[in-house]
Amino acid sequence: MDLNNTIILCVDDEELPLTLRKRVLESQGYQVIAACSAADAMRTLNDRTVDLVLTDQLMPDGTGTELTRSIKKKWPDLPVILISGISEIPADAKYADLFISKIEGPAVLFAKISAILSARRCSLG
Repeated sequence: MDLNNTIILCVDDEELPLTLRKRVLESQGYQVIAACSAADAMRTLNDRTVDLVLTDQLMPDGTGTELTRSIKKKWPDLPVILISGISEIPADAKYADLFISKIEGPAVLFAKISAILSARRCSLG
């Protein structure tokens, strides 16, 4: 999976963290589509193919875990990473492929995204 062709859907209701996360991921060579809500994310997924979803946990129109459940019902093989400023893992985070605390920083985020994408690439053949 060539990074330049790897598309990440980044979901966050707060503009500044969404913009920063998008720029940081793009600096690593990923193509990033930003979505400002769970509903926006689902519309995007219905229209575009992405390789991974990175979603904030706490959003006013639904939690990241609720979004993850919806994604996994329709696209069970699409990797989803939950990211949150709250370090406690939500009870229903089991639907996501991974939970990351925002305090872990970009280096951990990049490593975990890379590992999930590599595993997906291997499973797809």
